[in-house]
Amino acid sequence: MAVLVAAGVTVAAWLPFLHAPLGSDESGFLLLAQHWRPGSSLYGDYWVDRPPLLLWLFSTADHLGPTRVTAAGVTAPGVKLLGAAASGAAVILAGILANLVAPKAGWSRRAAIVLAAALLSSPLFGMPETDGEVLAVPFVLLGVLCLLAALRRPSGRRAMLLAFTAGGSATAAALVKQNVIDVFVFAVVLAILSRGRVPGLGPRLAGFAGGATGVLAAAVAGAWVQGTTVAGLWDAIVVFRLQASGVIGSSASEATPARMTGLIEAFGASGAAAVLVVSGGVVLARVVRGRRPATQETVDPSLMPGPDLAWPVLAMVVWELCGVALGGSYWLHYLTGLVPGLVLMVAIARPGRWSKRVLTLTVAYAAVASLAVWGHDVATPAGVSSDAQVMSYLREHARPSDGVVVGFGHPDIVAGSELHSPYEHLWSLPVRVRDPRLTELRLVMAGPSAPRWIVVAGDSLDTWGLEADEAQQYLVRHYVEQVAYGDWHIWRRLGQRGGMEAVR
Repeated sequence: MAVLVAAGVTVAAWLPFLHAPLGSDESGFLLLAQHWRPGSSLYGDYWVDRPPLLLWLFSTADHLGPTRVTAAGVTAPGVKLLGAAASGAAVILAGILANLVAPKAGWSRRAAIVLAAALLSSPLFGMPETDGEVLAVPFVLLGVLCLLAALRRPSGRRAMLLAFTAGGSATAAALVKQNVIDVFVFAVVLAILSRGRVPGLGPRLAGFAGGATGVLAAAVAGAWVQGTTVAGLWDAIVVFRLQASGVIGSSASEATPARMTGLIEAFGASGAAAVLVVSGGVVLARVVRGRRPATQETVDPSLMPGPDLAWPVLAMVVWELCGVALGGSYWLHYLTGLVPGLVLMVAIARPGRWSKRVLTLTVAYAAVASLAVWGHDVATPAGVSSDAQVMSYLREHARPSDGVVVGFGHPDIVAGSELHSPYEHLWSLPVRVRDPRLTELRLVMAGPSAPRWIVVAGDSLDTWGLEADEAQQYLVRHYVEQVAYGDWHIWRRLGQRGGMEAVR
């Protein structure tokens, strides 16, 4: 009952934001999901460094409620409902998982449930933005849950089915956000420590691998049907991320370290940092002293000794921390990726009298902090952003056949303008990595599909990581600035002729 109440509270926390304007990523993912069909780029005519399952989930959200464009921006209740459903499901799975690893430790189960609900309801963790992290969390928890259940059962059809589901869930999480390979990390460490201790380990691991491979094959086949190639996915999901890390490290703007500072502050203010330190310290101390955590009561010792579960959890938490630290852009929703590891850490901890009091206080603080920040955000009316002002201007002055390019990022402007973009990059980082000299943009501006409107952040296309001299010169010669809203400057094309001859 407690877990259902916590899940209900978590879902309810999203409801006041159902009709709030979508964030930039939400709008962009929804736009790509709506226009994903065979085209000129990775996902139709647009490109983004994300796996296909994320877009299928947004396509599902598109059917849950009408998408509207208002004076405040793009609203899509279905997208917020998707985030709410993922959060609620994650809390339920966290409760079931905590019960599996600590059935006799009532405090650990309650603390894990409260922590999951608090963090998934906290604006300090990015709520109410429906992004890859929150959609991947249920798959991570389901994968760990099924894997542990498979190892606990005698060899047989049910154990193999659970192992297969665990592998499929592991791949599904990575197909939502490519760095969310938490279940694989957990499984590898657990398998190493379980060799010779778990009868029939090999067939179970084979089932896990079969589930992972099967889901991957189905996703690749489904994407291919919609015009997305395997080579294109590899380039976007793996190669691009390696290239992006180098670009961010060498030429990021001052906004990047500022966001990193804000991320660290949110991590501390949410209470998650204290929970990590206290619960992690308890688990490590018990492992070092050779004492078993709470898992000794849950599993036949001949199959899975307590420390065998402690080390996989610690490895998973370390991987999640690396995912946040190495993400590069340091958005608040990165922190949501820590939820599975923190919940498991609390669930397997068996604190002593004083450490239990401290951990209780930290979990309680996380709940109070979440409620306080949530209440503030609900009570604070959302103003009309400069993005929304640009959208409104374009809707009032553009023709339906016009094109628009935003330099750079903020795909919400493209979505809210209800215009198409002839430039495949709607996000800024792909521009800096894949088109740093703006060669492709210049060809688009001078080509037969030249956009009538270009929205520029600041006074020039020149920004960090780019060599924009030629593109800027072309902009000044062939476009005229119309109006500015905040840092956004809207340029309109002079005449309607583009043509490759204009490049010369």
